[in-house]
Amino acid sequence: MKYDDLGDGWSKVTVLNPETSDFYNRYYYKRVKAKRVEITTPKAQVLASYTLIEKDLRSVAVWLNEIESMMKADVKLVQDPKNRKSDHDRTRYNLIKGLFVAALTFYAKCFATCEGRKVKLEKKNLDEDFRKKHQSAIDMRNNFAAHSGAEKVEKVKVVLALDTKRRKGAVPYFTRELGQPDTYTLENLAEFRGLVEHVKSFVDGKIDTLNKKVLEDDIISKGGDYWYKET
Repeated sequence: MKYDDLGDGWSKVTVLNPETSDFYNRYYYKRVKAKRVEITTPKAQVLASYTLIEKDLRSVAVWLNEIESMMKADVKLVQDPKNRKSDHDRTRYNLIKGLFVAALTFYAKCFATCEGRKVKLEKKNLDEDFRKKHQSAIDMRNNFAAHSGAEKVEKVKVVLALDTKRRKGAVPYFTRELGQPDTYTLENLAEFRGLVEHVKSFVDGKIDTLNKKVLEDDIISKGGDYWYKET
């Protein structure tokens, strides 16, 4: 059995039910199994919601770092961070597009009402300097990664190409021209990453505050005897 060291004599083992996908942790103090009580107070539920939001933002940061690493393999983009044109390696850029859509979707989810979450972030939570960048990210999500398309972020044109000289036997070429972004430019990607870091710092602050409030108001105030009786 593998124990995860938590410090100060504490460790844990994660238990997963393969049939239901439900999980919980078994906690041990100096290798002796400890009692476990789930805290379900209103403050604790808000803390849980911010924890989910923080995990989403961490995922976004990981995906953005991966996108940046993959894009920097393209010399043209490194030389010109404002360049939008990608090379012809569609395998790589299809992966980049998937990561970008995931990043936009998870970022926007933090600001959306979600079933099972007691809180959501608001634009007003951000410093003024970041609100325009935030709105740009939400617009990109709505118009590319989601459903709207009102801003024509992705475009397709049905065209017919004709031989200018009208030569005998020249067959017109009928096709579709598809323009769909893979991701931001490296320059815009850095701005998006900065935005995500700013939002995460706000969420981290909320988590720190709520951790203290739950511990002091909901746990310590009731005393140790109360919680041992709850097990």
